[in-house]
Amino acid sequence: MNFQKLAIATVVGTVFLLLMDMVWYTQIMKDSMNMPNMRPEPDMMWMVISYIITALAFAAIYSKWSGGGSKVNSGLNYGLWIGLFAGLGMNLMWYSLTTSMTLNQVLSDSAYTIVKYIIAGIIVAFVYGMGDGVRGKASGGGE
Repeated sequence: MNFQKLAIATVVGTVFLLLMDMVWYTQIMKDSMNMPNMRPEPDMMWMVISYIITALAFAAIYSKWSGGGSKVNSGLNYGLWIGLFAGLGMNLMWYSLTTSMTLNQVLSDSAYTIVKYIIAGIIVAFVYGMGDGVRGKASGGGE
């Protein structure tokens, strides 16, 4: 694993995900995403740590998963699968367990999450420079 590319992808991913969520949740969906027991203001230290961990895991898994196709196609496919897992799958799980969100909120947040991770996948693919149909050492293919 190329740790320099992983570090860059983690930083870029953290900034991208944080900014996307900030715009989505504080501007676009601010009136419809109120949940019970929410903090008046988020604990930013833990929020930033969570984004760093998410971006690190996202980039590290991409480096092992990537292989064929163009960077855009590779990142898009990866982001789509992660978005389905993290967005639709988890939101439907929370919907089944809580009463804090309506089905409409779940579906709109899921669509947003899928798009967010597709874009993040494309960004990470370009940072890694992988996905040109050639599996090199960084993706486990050897050279």
